[in-house]
Amino acid sequence: MRVFTAADFQRNVDACVGVDDAVVFDESNLEVEFIDLGLDSLAVYEVFTRLEEDLAFPIPDEDIDSLKTLGAVLRYVEGRLAETRQAG
Repeated sequence: MRVFTAADFQRNVDACVGVDDAVVFDESNLEVEFIDLGLDSLAVYEVFTRLEEDLAFPIPDEDIDSLKTLGAVLRYVEGRLAETRQAG
């Protein structure tokens, strides 16, 4: 059973924007919007493109548009992974 964590998200951010430029994503900023943490919309889409590859399932654009915080992403991914576990 796979679990998606803040560290998993961080790895994807680091790969897209670079470790030197990346903000640290952890429990202290779960509900802070990405834009307020310095990720512009292009960086967010790049991160989600990597997430799709990492997680092996598509994330529709309308879902990406509604996922504005790390907490929202963690809840969304856990829900999608739960659906996969139930289907399998």
